[in-house]
Amino acid sequence: MDAPLVSVLTLAYNHAPFIRQCIEGVLMQKTTFSFELLIHDDASKDETADIIREYEALYPEIIKGVYQTENQYSKDIDPFDILFLKAQGKYIAICEGDDYWTNPLKLQKQCDFLEAHPDYIICGGRYWELREGDAEPIEPDWVAREMNKFPKGKNVNFQNFLYPYTLQFLTVCFRKDYQIKEEYYQIENSKDDTLYAILLEQGKGFVFPDYFGVYRRHKDGMWAGMIYEDQLRSNMEYRRELVKYFGNKSKSVRIGYFETCITLWFIELKKSKQVFTDYMKIVRFTLSGNKNDIFTFHIWYTISKSTEFFKTYFKNLLFCKKKSK
Repeated sequence: MDAPLVSVLTLAYNHAPFIRQCIEGVLMQKTTFSFELLIHDDASKDETADIIREYEALYPEIIKGVYQTENQYSKDIDPFDILFLKAQGKYIAICEGDDYWTNPLKLQKQCDFLEAHPDYIICGGRYWELREGDAEPIEPDWVAREMNKFPKGKNVNFQNFLYPYTLQFLTVCFRKDYQIKEEYYQIENSKDDTLYAILLEQGKGFVFPDYFGVYRRHKDGMWAGMIYEDQLRSNMEYRRELVKYFGNKSKSVRIGYFETCITLWFIELKKSKQVFTDYMKIVRFTLSGNKNDIFTFHIWYTISKSTEFFKTYFKNLLFCKKKSK
């Protein structure tokens, strides 16, 4: 068998209800080249490992399982790094064990594009979300609004990748031979966006207009299982680190951090007992940082959020006054 052109990396933990659909989505890929599927089971407590072994026995030339007896993530060991070191492909694609691909030409389209455009380092596509309890997946509103502006696909770069946000981990395919500066190894709260920043500092990105897969939101998912407010807090922490390392070079990183902070703080403002004091903190933050960002984004975003907040705030205040009478 020829060396794989693409290595598909799958991280799985207690994904027994979903892992078959994930694996089948990879196996259905129609390509003119070889690819491999590396699956890391992080000591699942359900039948995930058994299902992976079943498929590995059926497709030994494609599927290679890594089976842990102790959970690596809990030891601050990133399973992605474990698989990345084992990957043989020129390109890397991702599909976590609870997500799945729907387009059989996904890998062919992406590899053809990257082979023909050496100045591009990563490409993705549109996707749907399947929320727990829903019968059919739907496209996130913000993705649809942005991508509908680009019927032939959207170019993504270091200056626009975080806002508006259109790259999704389950859709991406990128070059494995990217370089990591020594200082970036110090980034503690590394997430998808960290990888995007590192890649897009070195090359261009593209988002296909095609739909490539389904991101599953369920209560046991590491990210989707969190409430929105906690997601924002998590985003704020690691985007603060992105600003530290990339903020002086990327407006997108700065704007992404600002938008996350302001969105979270207006949610917290609803519970505040000192509304105007806390609001003034938001105003001060809005008027801080890069001057160009302040006048092109900060002020307008805060005005939008302020209008929305105070409209509801004063409406509730009047209601309470009427009720007290």
